[in-house]
Amino acid sequence: MNAATQDIIAAVVRQVLTSLGRDAAAPEAGPLVALLPPEDDRLAATVRARIPKVRLRRDPAGHGPRPEFYVIPELRCTEMADLAQGRASCLALGRVLDLLLAGETVRTLGFAYRTHEATAPEALWRLYQGYEATLASYGLTELPPPAPEALRLRRELISAAHVAEAVRQGARVLRVPRRAVVTPLAREAAAEQRLTILQNL
Repeated sequence: MNAATQDIIAAVVRQVLTSLGRDAAAPEAGPLVALLPPEDDRLAATVRARIPKVRLRRDPAGHGPRPEFYVIPELRCTEMADLAQGRASCLALGRVLDLLLAGETVRTLGFAYRTHEATAPEALWRLYQGYEATLASYGLTELPPPAPEALRLRRELISAAHVAEAVRQGARVLRVPRRAVVTPLAREAAAEQRLTILQNL
């Protein structure tokens, strides 16, 4: 056998070994993600909405192939403070702390302190931003929300910078006012990035 044939056989064997224990008809397109307790159907649905073609595992005990990362529900303020200081006030947080200590990546659906942005005192807001940064250094970050299909921009002049920002956010359509002036550079950038500019607001 030549080297190319051996590489193909090795790839097939690896694929078969990694798929053992799962439905053979299931596509292997997306990342394997483990949901941590308290898991529920809402958590699973949210993860599916944020990660296309995700493969979910509800068995965090470690049976089966290793997930790319673990997902937990939104972290409350007290949970953030505990984890940032290396403490776990319940079994679920203890599991998260164990995973972080093992060098695993953990994602959360969000941080609850952000809902208080308009009312929180500045010092308290900065404290929780510090907790978020500390948790990120441990390997716990937010699972990004799904990219918007279309962004609305109510400006009279649309520049290439606006197009770049829309592309950065993952939008495929930029909706602007009917009377907006779209610069030639913006039209060129949109064409290069396959972004559609609709003047229909």
